[in-house]
Amino acid sequence: MKKTDISRKQKGFLAEIHSTSSFLSMLDTLEGISFFAKDLDFRLIFANPHFYRRLGLKSQKELLGKNDFELFPEPLAKKFRKDDEWIIRKSKPMTGLVELFLNLQGIPAWYLTNKFPIMNKKGQPIGVMGTVQKYDKDSLGLTRDRKMESIIEQLRSEGINAPSINRLAKANGMSHRQLNRRFKEATGLTPQQFMVRSRIEKACEMLRESELPISDLAYDLGFCDQSAFTAQFRKRMTLTPKKYREQYGRS
Repeated sequence: MKKTDISRKQKGFLAEIHSTSSFLSMLDTLEGISFFAKDLDFRLIFANPHFYRRLGLKSQKELLGKNDFELFPEPLAKKFRKDDEWIIRKSKPMTGLVELFLNLQGIPAWYLTNKFPIMNKKGQPIGVMGTVQKYDKDSLGLTRDRKMESIIEQLRSEGINAPSINRLAKANGMSHRQLNRRFKEATGLTPQQFMVRSRIEKACEMLRESELPISDLAYDLGFCDQSAFTAQFRKRMTLTPKKYREQYGRS
């Protein structure tokens, strides 16, 4: 893990800190940012109010000692665990992860996640900590890569009418390989993976707001058939399109 450049004056200041309580209290006040920390067994040992309230909980005590499989749908929990295991194994952070999750109202929303290993005084990993915040393009620099942000917005806004990855790369002065590499470095996803998630985002809106048959909806969104659409939808949203419509649709 690349060590943070800390000056001698900063080191001296940090050494004088009596406890971490003031830092934890500060994390409790963060608005719009979920903070969490897990131990080596991936059990939650700290979560700020924004984190546990997103889960519909009233206090931190309700989730302490629990792991992701006790709090999230299995597909999400598996993804979180895979990321955490990599961070512990490599002692490296994973930053700028972009993902599509359902909020409490059943509306898909884009989130930005940053995760870091927690290191002890011997330089050994003893856990994982991170932040999660909703992606708001008006206030959050999503990737720190302006060109990739522009491509992200194009993929999201144009949906099924978005250009092919090859045309997108050419229009931005890159090869297909260069675009894939830079996009994945910025978001943790390939352009194709992000495009599928954008279509799933649109699918949720159509399932909630219309009565269009799912087979027609799948075709309109660019999927080859209903089965392919259902498989992708369930993989990302943890329930089938039919169940989603039943749970969150207007009727």
